[in-house]
Amino acid sequence: MVEPLPSLPLRLRILNTVGKHLGAARLPVAALDEEALVGAAVKATGLSEFGDGYHREGLLRLLESVEKDAALHLSGQLTFRETIVGSLINRLLLTEAYKRSPEIFRKPLKPPIIVLGLPRSGTTFLHRLLAMDPAHRAVPWWELARPLPGPNEKADHRRQIFQKKLRRLQKLTPDLDSKHYTRVDTPEECIWLLASTFFSPLFWALAPVYGYLDWYMNQDRLQAYYEYRLLLQVLQDADPRRRLVLKSSTHTGAVETLLRTIPGSLLIQTHRNPVETSASLASLFYSLHSRTTERLDVRRMTETILGFHEHQIARNLQARDAHPGALFDVYYDRLVADPIGTVRDIYDHYGLAWSGEFEERLNYYLRQNPRGKHGAHLYAPENFGQTKDTISRRFAAYIERFELASPNGTH
Repeated sequence: MVEPLPSLPLRLRILNTVGKHLGAARLPVAALDEEALVGAAVKATGLSEFGDGYHREGLLRLLESVEKDAALHLSGQLTFRETIVGSLINRLLLTEAYKRSPEIFRKPLKPPIIVLGLPRSGTTFLHRLLAMDPAHRAVPWWELARPLPGPNEKADHRRQIFQKKLRRLQKLTPDLDSKHYTRVDTPEECIWLLASTFFSPLFWALAPVYGYLDWYMNQDRLQAYYEYRLLLQVLQDADPRRRLVLKSSTHTGAVETLLRTIPGSLLIQTHRNPVETSASLASLFYSLHSRTTERLDVRRMTETILGFHEHQIARNLQARDAHPGALFDVYYDRLVADPIGTVRDIYDHYGLAWSGEFEERLNYYLRQNPRGKHGAHLYAPENFGQTKDTISRRFAAYIERFELASPNGTH
């Protein structure tokens, strides 16, 4: 049984009704074509050089999928336009920085800590624990979304701008805190850094762009990750004394690429039974997609989530076989039961310095953020047209390899 879609806030229902009337009158409000989007980014920055044009294929595939698959209502169109224009702005700013400040990109990159794993497998919790170390720099959401300020801006308003965007998102998705708590200064997914390449599943997180995700899964990601590295150098230059600590489930299927583009990275993979991760992720996507599309096929959305992460895990296992010992494994049950002990294991494995200040910060964070603080997140595969047995069979090789217990059991 699939639950009915939650209703949108009244003001958005009004906005979308207006959008339908304008669309019927052929009066576009949020143009989603390449020329208009590029023009908006150029106008916002005064820049015109986008660097290597390889990104255009992803952009065009995305726009094609938006038109064919997404059925965006007006508020969804506005959200997508804002995200795409922001990604193009980031391309312009990176190209300008590379030209104006080449010394940033000649400096060696201190090997970052990178947390990966299936979504909803403890990556966020572990990332935020590691962020408590004063020797680490976990990048806040606003800075990931806009790593570089504009070239002619007298004051840096990036944080204030994204504070307003987050407030809008919270009004659109009132149950978001219980599913994924985030604030403007909270360490977030570095998937945002890949958006400017247009080789990124970030766009699939916003709306059901099925065709784009199918295309993305079959692409070589090497060039996108070289640009990702450039942005890490930008972020390191802002605070060169500390080690970057990053996380994204996107990296789960890109281990081989990470090892080539950022050699020496301290890679940590979290593990949780896919029955729980898939249902939890479907619940989150249900909230996100229902705020942008007029027509959400929950069963198709859930099947796509499963297929994508089957593909990611297959790539992950292949890379692990080729590079044994390249990752440190963390199990969700152990992480939840003994978070400080788990972090100590990581530090022992990678030879990182443990400090009393770090331990105090960890204890304070855990006291201030008990599980379920922002509301219970309830979900089950049956809510999204799947069964536990079906998911277990699809991920049988992964479950067996890492000896993952059945849901609600222990590792």
